Amino acid sequence: MIHTVKTKSGLPYSVVWFPDAADVDTVARLRTPLTVIRQASAAFMHRYEQPLLRRLRFCTAIADLTQSEDRLMANMSKTCRASVRHGLNTAHVFEVLKPSESPQARTLIDDFNRRLYGRPVSAANWQLTEQHGVLTQIRVDGQLIAANTHLFDGTLRARALYGATIPREQGRAAPRMIADINRLLTWYDMTYFRSLGVRTYDAGGLFDDPDHPSAGVDRFKLAFGYTRRYEYHALTSPYLLARRGLNLLRNP
Repeated sequence: MIHTVKTKSGLPYSVVWFPDAADVDTVARLRTPLTVIRQASAAFMHRYEQPLLRRLRFCTAIADLTQSEDRLMANMSKTCRASVRHGLNTAHVFEVLKPSESPQARTLIDDFNRRLYGRPVSAANWQLTEQHGVLTQIRVDGQLIAANTHLFDGTLRARALYGATIPREQGRAAPRMIADINRLLTWYDMTYFRSLGVRTYDAGGLFDDPDHPSAGVDRFKLAFGYTRRYEYHALTSPYLLARRGLNLLRNP
């Protein structure tokens, strides 16, 4: 489990990532006014007895890194596997860094988030990655092509957070090459964390709806052979006044 404390409008709150059944007592003892629970296991939710202000089922894409690299490669779709191999045949440099060591990758990811969501990655989430994760990137002929960020919790799980490639429409590299390098980076991410003994690779959330406007994101992820896992986001507080106050804000 990863635990961090953030502040919003002067109010401190805890965020816990990936709590499992063994973490129930630790989470219950947190004394910040609010605790945001991210991707809790079903076993955690079953045992956690504190009042919940909110609970949301969440679908994520998972790879079992205890499998061999050959098996992980074989799990991919034919198209995805061929794209990764094309990327391997392109001269490139793969790097594992902290976000502070690659301002260019941070800018690439922030710009992508601005285009997609209207805002860059928050300073708090960059700090979270700095403390509990890594940034991975690939360069081709010295040019940054793709970058990803991850959290990882010891040997339990590595979780993709943010990623970006250079814009295809700007003509700085062939679109096919960018797509191949993007898939290659995901492959390197899996094999890098596997080399550290991490048991689970979490590619991040799925919309889990074939009719969703962004269903292509699901197709990209599932082409790697990932399986669906259902976990839970939740919001809780040990304090009655905090719970009542939040309910008033939600139901004025």
